[in-house]
Amino acid sequence: MADAERDEQFPPQVVAPLREAGLLGGTIPVEWGGAGLDHVSHALVVEEVSSRWQVLGSLVAMASGPVGRGLLTHGTDAQRERWLRPLAEGTALAGYALTEPDSGSDASAMRTRAERTDAGYVLTGAKTWIDWANDGDFFLTFARTEPGSVGAKGISAFIVPHDAPGLTTTIMRGKLGMRALSVGELVMDECEVAAENLVGEPGRGFAVAMSALEEARLMVAARISGGIAGVLRAVAAYIEERELFGRKLGDFQMTQAKVADMVVALECARTLTFRAAMLKDRGLPASRAVLTAKLFAQEAYMDVSRDAVQLFGAYGMSEEYEVNRHFRDAKVSEVTGGTSEILRILLSEQVRGRSRR
Repeated sequence: MADAERDEQFPPQVVAPLREAGLLGGTIPVEWGGAGLDHVSHALVVEEVSSRWQVLGSLVAMASGPVGRGLLTHGTDAQRERWLRPLAEGTALAGYALTEPDSGSDASAMRTRAERTDAGYVLTGAKTWIDWANDGDFFLTFARTEPGSVGAKGISAFIVPHDAPGLTTTIMRGKLGMRALSVGELVMDECEVAAENLVGEPGRGFAVAMSALEEARLMVAARISGGIAGVLRAVAAYIEERELFGRKLGDFQMTQAKVADMVVALECARTLTFRAAMLKDRGLPASRAVLTAKLFAQEAYMDVSRDAVQLFGAYGMSEEYEVNRHFRDAKVSEVTGGTSEILRILLSEQVRGRSRR
């Protein structure tokens, strides 16, 4: 893990043990190669592995995320067999190519375009901050197929293999956190895609893009809850070892207050996350619960990791210590899958009866 973080390179050798343990299929049905887990069970798995390393949580949650869920919900049986099955079985990695250099939170402002040809489609444009950019076998990619369309209209979804003619990928170096995750950019210069790689109906791709957002945010909340648990575990060990003015660091009341706040943050994040998971398992509306869980968890992770670095003092400045990595990963978690600001807007709109995804 330390080597992967330092080298900013995902270690492929971690995939096989997770695959053999049956942890990569998530909530994808068994008939399509998944584990067929309910949301609570899947969240438990994601939380546990994430407490050790956030990158592992991202890997375990991938199949049930936007790519897998998009294919399950909108793909044809042939697409599910060709693309979803290996993803769910853990023999393939995939990225969700929605964000562009000039459109992040406002994803509907994308500029990538796709033109129909006799052989299929030709895509031109760029995507950025895409997970698994360097390691992904394919990408669920979005582009405008209707010239002059604006907003969510006229967008179509495509499966773009990593080896598609005209596609180049570059990995981003020097990221603040989640360093071993191969995040990067996709550049499509007249990238050729077969007609059968169109996912869903032409011009209805934004529905594909949004179809798994709720589930993705739920698993991010579970991943973050695991991060909080990891911070608390590291702090609990350190304050029993570190001595200051002839006393254990854990004997000081100010330390105890910080630790107590961490416990409360963890229990609240877990409660909100698993309540949202239970609502989804029961087929009940869960949007508000998921937004609340993710918002609370990501801000709690930032607060908890900041206090942990403070307790570690100068050692917290060193990347050799786990809390340093958690602090950096926590900041990333406040941005990916919906910033705190966007989540607050969405929650407010729900209260006002103007709900959207």
